[in-house]
Amino acid sequence: MMKQALLKNRTWQALLMLGMLMGLSACVTVNIYFPAAAAKRLADQVVGEVYKAAAHGAVSTPTAPTLSAPAQVAPAPAVPAAAPAPSAFERLTPAHVAGYLLATSFSALSTPAEAAADLNASSPGVQAARAQLESIAAQMRPYFESGAVGWTANGLVAIHDASAVPLQARAGLSGLVSSNNSTLQNLYQQIANANGHPDWEGQIQQTFAQTWISKAPAGYWYQNASGQWQKK
Repeated sequence: MMKQALLKNRTWQALLMLGMLMGLSACVTVNIYFPAAAAKRLADQVVGEVYKAAAHGAVSTPTAPTLSAPAQVAPAPAVPAAAPAPSAFERLTPAHVAGYLLATSFSALSTPAEAAADLNASSPGVQAARAQLESIAAQMRPYFESGAVGWTANGLVAIHDASAVPLQARAGLSGLVSSNNSTLQNLYQQIANANGHPDWEGQIQQTFAQTWISKAPAGYWYQNASGQWQKK
């Protein structure tokens, strides 16, 4: 009898340890997951809107969704709790607990992929950065078309040919490029922050860098991975 009790106690201890390890594994999976496909979809949307605003010379200021006040719901009448069956715990076996832990673990491991199907881009910080970027894009368009500026390989803008701009306007162009780059970097950071992963900023920026170039109109200049200028 003593041996059976000791064996059962050790079995429960082993199952408890298994559950803790599975929980830790699930947490690690959440922290390292980066939704590349979702980032690409968001980049396609934002870049397309910015280029559209630049072409039309208009700014469409996105706004955060308005949340309506929750409806007042009358509290449900209290229902007396049923007394638990005294033998419920005794009916649990190690096999039941092991099955439950495995199911919970697989559910936890699959949750990050489902939750990251789309990146959150509705935060006030992201919305403000997008609106500011669309406004600057309308000012930047003539300089892109003339070849005065172009896209870098890391998703920013650099001066490509200063001689395409009158001498008296070059200082203003440098300030505009600096402002544009600050807005771009803020956009990347705000998207990462809105999704609870500031460490994703670099990956988000790289995703946008490829999209700015791939969706750029013909005639725009850009830098390849080696830093050499090329024309679309």
